Amino acid sequence: MLRPLKVIARGCLRLLWESLVASGKLSYAVLDLPEQTPTAADPGPRHPERVRRDLPLSRAEKALQRQLRDPA
Repeated sequence: MLRPLKVIARGCLRLLWESLVASGKLSYAVLDLPEQTPTAADPGPRHPERVRRDLPLSRAEKALQRQLRDPA
């Protein structure tokens, strides 16, 4: 009685495992696609400090920009 149950459980676990592996491969492949090609002036596509070009820089940001351009 236990043997058929063990075979069924093992088959279900194998199916579950293979499904999870396939799902992981698919989501990993989809997440690695770049949204756009980054240039030297722009941060990467998922960069947390991405700057909006439609908003002007604040005084603090302008000061940082001057410091980075003239590091004397």
